[in-house]
Amino acid sequence: MTPVNEKLPLKQQEEQLQGHDTYGIVLTALHEAYPGHHLQLVYSNRVKSKVRRQYGTSLFAEGWALYCEELMYEQGFYTKPETRLLQLKDQLWRACRVVIDVSIHTHKMSFNQAVDKLVKVAKLEKTNAIAEVKRYTYTPTQPMTYIMGKIEILKLRSDYRKLKGKAFNLKKFHNQLLSYGTIPVQMVREQMLES
Repeated sequence: MTPVNEKLPLKQQEEQLQGHDTYGIVLTALHEAYPGHHLQLVYSNRVKSKVRRQYGTSLFAEGWALYCEELMYEQGFYTKPETRLLQLKDQLWRACRVVIDVSIHTHKMSFNQAVDKLVKVAKLEKTNAIAEVKRYTYTPTQPMTYIMGKIEILKLRSDYRKLKGKAFNLKKFHNQLLSYGTIPVQMVREQMLES
């Protein structure tokens, strides 16, 4: 969790904290640790190719972590409906990133318009929305990789399931998916579906 900026007025400090409620702890833990980034990076570090161990794409890494949030819902891991609601709210926020990321960098949206979109559509607190949009201005195309990567992994899983039919096994799918390292999902798709 990002520490509260003690230089901000008290109202803005409270806004920062509102973005970190207790229902989000489980989402953050599984996104960042297991089965999210930590597990994915453990697999990536085991890849024999030195190039693949050094190279990584945010589309795969962030897509995997966001996919894991949905996967854990599918597997019945969330025990409280509030966690699922927050997961969906966060997914909306990640979808807003696509529009904002493209719009800011093509000069179709101003900084303040981007902040307003996050506040009105994704329901982020204004203080947190400002911090988010600042980040987007420093890292063009990275913010959109979360939802885009998740979508690509879900499509791959669907196509792989069709290919395998009754022999489809979710654990085997995940093990194979992660075995290629943090390479573009399209390259993984070529290996899993065409080899």
